[in-house]
Amino acid sequence: MNVETTIAKKNISILHIEGKILGNASDAFRKEMSEQLQTGRDKLVIDLMNVPLIDSSALGAIVITLKSCQQSGGKLVLLNPQKAVREVLEVTKLSTVIEIYDTEEGACAAF
Repeated sequence: MNVETTIAKKNISILHIEGKILGNASDAFRKEMSEQLQTGRDKLVIDLMNVPLIDSSALGAIVITLKSCQQSGGKLVLLNPQKAVREVLEVTKLSTVIEIYDTEEGACAAF
């Protein structure tokens, strides 16, 4: 798993993730999101366009980060998850809790 972070307008962090988020990669994923929060960036867009699979640890990391963002007045949204990832989000009902966008413009406009 690779993560590249870009900062958009309004101090929004966009985490572009590439590869499966499974096992140890989930820890790295959680750490990357946590680092954004520690630097005061609590507006997160998680770009899942290049992520074919995620596991329960990755889902847990998303939920924990979502709660942290909300506590600090920020927000976390997901961008363009692939079909398999979207299905996991729907089965776990996370799609009802986390906003999902198909375009980066739409995701950034959510803030």
